[in-house]
Amino acid sequence: MITVDSAGLTDIGRRRTTNEDCVFVDDSRGLYVVADGMGGHQAGEVASRLVVAALQEFLHSDQATASAGEASADRSRAAGRLLAGIEWSNRAVYREAAAQPACRGMGSTVAAVYLAEDTLVAANVGDSPIYLVRNGAVDLLSVPHTLQADLAGEPLMAGLGHVLTRAVGTHPEVEADLCEINCYRGDVLVLCSDGLSTKASPHEIMSVASGRRPADACRALVELANDRGGEDNVSAIVLHVTGVTRARPSVADRFTSFLARCRTALGH
Repeated sequence: MITVDSAGLTDIGRRRTTNEDCVFVDDSRGLYVVADGMGGHQAGEVASRLVVAALQEFLHSDQATASAGEASADRSRAAGRLLAGIEWSNRAVYREAAAQPACRGMGSTVAAVYLAEDTLVAANVGDSPIYLVRNGAVDLLSVPHTLQADLAGEPLMAGLGHVLTRAVGTHPEVEADLCEINCYRGDVLVLCSDGLSTKASPHEIMSVASGRRPADACRALVELANDRGGEDNVSAIVLHVTGVTRARPSVADRFTSFLARCRTALGH
């Protein structure tokens, strides 16, 4: 079991008239989501909120368990549930975009962390990053779906680098990237929109997030982005892992361990 201290904050920024970001924090279910919407006539706001609402509704339903499939060497059932939830969200946004003329072409990024037993599952679509701070280093757990990332090393016209190559709701199906790793006490996780990640380096984000309580860190990160222009909406979720209780080993594992100790004692 994983226990955390967490907080989330979203801000309209300094230049925008609407906030198309949406954040969701649920410690009781271990679910944390940042969605950054896109689309004209406030459709981006509709898309991001629909992504968050559909994802949490799906993961709280019985269908999540039925859709997860069996655990495998590649992923746990929790990872399967999160991926199925993102696919469910994609269909919800795509249907709404098709049904509402004002929402045609809308979509959203999604960056989600789902805590399960003693592991964390991170999944994303788009360019909203998920950072892990551990032992004084910061790593990117998400995969950016942008032209800049896809065409690394290739010259791009100004402004095209941040064009999304994958988003939730723009097509009937979507593929999320997934990362599942062990979680440890002292880990710090940061999920954010590109309104922050384009204004602060990973190491700057690490310094702020690891040196303050989560609520204070979120405020400081938003202020940092706004002080550097605030051209976009700014959102951040900060998690401090305060404890991890490892699952008890199975009877077979304990028996195997007992046999190993016996062989050692007998000199075999």
